[in-house]
Formats: sequence, C-alpha cells, structure tokens
Amino acid sequence: MYNILIVDDEPIVKIALRSILPWEEYGFFICGTAGNGLEALSLIEKQHPDVIITDLKMPGMDGLELIRTLKEKKYPGEILVLSNYEDFDSVRSALLLGAADYLLKIKIQADTLLACLNKTTEKLQKKAGEKSPVPEETISENRNRLLLSFFQGDSSLASFIQENRAAELGFMEKSCAICYVTFEKFLSNDAFSISANLLRDMILDAVQGALQPYILVLNDYSALVVFSQKELTVSQIKVEQLVKKLYNRFTMYQSFAPDMPYQENLKNYEEAKKIYQSFHQNEGHYKNDVAKTIAYIEKNYMYRLTLASISANVNLSSSYLCRVFKSEVGTSITSYLNNLRIRKAATLIKEQDLSLKEISAMVGIDDQLYFSRLFKKCMGISPSEYGKKFHQ
Repeated sequence: MYNILIVDDEPIVKIALRSILPWEEYGFFICGTAGNGLEALSLIEKQHPDVIITDLKMPGMDGLELIRTLKEKKYPGEILVLSNYEDFDSVRSALLLGAADYLLKIKIQADTLLACLNKTTEKLQKKAGEKSPVPEETISENRNRLLLSFFQGDSSLASFIQENRAAELGFMEKSCAICYVTFEKFLSNDAFSISANLLRDMILDAVQGALQPYILVLNDYSALVVFSQKELTVSQIKVEQLVKKLYNRFTMYQSFAPDMPYQENLKNYEEAKKIYQSFHQNEGHYKNDVAKTIAYIEKNYMYRLTLASISANVNLSSSYLCRVFKSEVGTSITSYLNNLRIRKAATLIKEQDLSLKEISAMVGIDDQLYFSRLFKKCMGISPSEYGKKFHQ
C-alpha cells in the first residue's frame, strides 16, 4: 500500500477525492487529510505519506509554501497539486519546485487520477530502486486490525498485549477517550445510504490536524474512534468539539446524523472496551425524552423556537433536557435545530426558485443576514454560491 495525504481547505473537495476511487483496491491508503500546509506538516511527520495531493490556494500556509518547506526538509515522497484554470502561474511554480504533476479540479475523473497516481508511484519505485510492490499491510493497518479484534473479542487487556508482543501495544494501557459513531437506527429507512469507506472518510475529515485517533470501522454503518487522552489534553481539544464537527460534516452531505455517544478520561483500553459494549447494547434508539424532543423540533423547525419553548412543549426542564440531549445526540439542541434548518434550506435552494429571504423565513430564520452566516458556517459556502451549483 502507498500512503496518500490529501491537503485542501474545502471539505467538499476532500470528500469528492476520497469517494472518486476505491483507493485500497488499487494499492493506495488515505492516511490523513489536512486543511492547510501547517496541518499537513504535522501529519507528514507522523504518517510519512508516500504521495501528497495538495491544493495551492489555502489559508495559513498555502500549497507553494508547503512544497518549498518539504523541499528544504528533503521530503522523499512525491507531490501532486490540485489547481483551477486561473492558477496556472502557481502550477508552474509548483512544478519548478519539484511537484510531480498537477490535476485540474474541474476535470478530475477516476481514470485520470488513477493514471496520475500510477505514474507517480513508478517514480517512487525508480527512486528506491524497487520493482516489487510495498508490503500488503502497513503497521497502521495491522494495528487497526488488532485493536478491532480486541474491542470485539473477550481477551483481557493484559493477555491481549502479551499475545501480540511484536505489535508494541503498550499504549493500550494508557488513558484514552472513545466515541461510538452509529447509524443503526436508520437501517430501516429506504432513503438512508452510507458505506464503510464513506463513514471512515467523514470521521477522518472531522478529526484531521493535530489528532491521530484509531478509526475502527465495525461495519457499513458504525465505527469506534479511540483517542489518546494525552493527545487530546496537549492539543486542548475536547471530544465534544469533535462530535459537533462530525455532526456538521454528516449533515452537510446528507440528512441523516448518527448517534455519537462518547466518554473521555478512561483509565485504559480495558475500561474503554466496557464503555463501548454499553454503547453498543443501547444503540439504535434514543430514550423517550430525547426522541419526543427531536420529533417536536422536526415538526416545528419552521416556527420561532427557543430552548424554553421546546422544553415546555415536551414537559421537561431546560437544564435536564440540555444535558440528556447532548449526552445522547452528541450536540446541543441549538446546534441540532440550526443544522436541521440549514439542511431544509439547502433542499429548498436546490429544488425551488425562491429568494433567499423567502427560504430563510420558510425555515424559521427571520434575519436573512444571520441565515447567510449560519448557512456558510454549516455548509462551507454561502447560500448564493450553493444555489449557483444548481441554477446556472
């Protein structure tokens, strides 16, 4: 397998790239994604990708500066650049700095991407004087496979580490945090569709940057994400923040958001397995208080709703409802409501020829300026830019 790192500040581009090819069938493994050059440098040190696919125009450190920095560091891999038609001067600069090739975003297709990657890996083989393929299973893949067997098996932590001494699993004895991501409750819905690869890619995109969790895909609709508690503390990141980001990622591309129960500050992987098992036993449904709250919100999102009015209509105290809702759904009531409204607005923009003011009012937001800001925050682009994709 050749490790691939994708660097682009647009989430939709990263998702499109990851879904355009069955990467692993062709001998490639996406080891990470980054939103700019600085994030990429951190990942490169940890993952040692063979090929980097990078955009040129990004906030912070752009693609050209990233390529210059990698050249100074004598990066041994190859770099492919993504560009738009108007970026040709930047593309030329990138090629002069040592980039292997470039791909036009607007014309990228599975066959052209695969041909470019194959040409690039031939260069890598020539550099290394190799004609034989790299090992079938990387250290990272082997470790993921072992961790998955631990969480799904009956072995104690001590015996599991002893049985797999060669894999260096001492980190399993240290403090960790987990998040269980599952779409189980949607399986009976004919409109629901997701795959194991898309699930993994969405999680990878949400946690990109400083964190390197283990993403253990359990099946086509659920995964367990295991974090180092030390890494979370050093990065000053809470799992709650990542759950919110992941919730936004899923609702940006589809109308179904998973259950995402999580737990931090676990003693070790033994305790993490017990928590995972309790999550698994309770998956697929919300408790009655949360279920009736979601039903009320989805029926009344087009009206002016406040936390007080929602809690009053479901006969619960605001403080209790906030606590149980966030615990079960993984996000606050306000975030859930805002994301629901923006999803409905996106559908209206796509399917109806209405003004933004009309659409804003139809989803329960009276302030059009606030609606536009919220839409861009959730979707990554403004509502007018989103509309241009469907109404040229």
